[in-house]
Amino acid sequence: MIPQKVIEYLEEYISQEIYVQIAIIKGKEKVSNDLAINKYFKTNHFRDLSEGRPYDHFIEGLRDKCLGKLKNSPMRNKQTDDPTILELQNKLNNLSDKELDNTYWEIETGEFFTGEQIKELEDNRDKLISELKINTNSNEKSVLKIIIDFCQSYETLCQKKYPEAPLPLEILKSIN
Repeated sequence: MIPQKVIEYLEEYISQEIYVQIAIIKGKEKVSNDLAINKYFKTNHFRDLSEGRPYDHFIEGLRDKCLGKLKNSPMRNKQTDDPTILELQNKLNNLSDKELDNTYWEIETGEFFTGEQIKELEDNRDKLISELKINTNSNEKSVLKIIIDFCQSYETLCQKKYPEAPLPLEILKSIN
């Protein structure tokens, strides 16, 4: 199971990216949210999102930080008070070589992953890709809802973290 901290991190990252792109379109074009989102559907950013690129970058970053690469690291026995390094040393010194080859470190959240959790991330990516395929008018409405949900999620997060910050799309106001 993917750690909740990582799910939240990824959702925040994706929501922010979508929100900013739509806000830029809205500001430049001086159009409604709906028109800005429809224009967003025609951008390279949406194409990358609908091809799962945010997940791909995250997964590539994890694979690049496989603990198996650190088996012979001098850091393994270095004296330190740094809690992050101490946790890494603990893993390096207590996991078998096979376990190290199947353990990945996500730096932003400090979480460790297994190959099975990476597979779960790939499944989540594939689900998002299938949900974001626009091929009919009725399907476009469900994609629109997904994008609006990401924007709502971002505004909710912003209200908690930065209550005084202006929200250019004002999605939450429009649904209340």
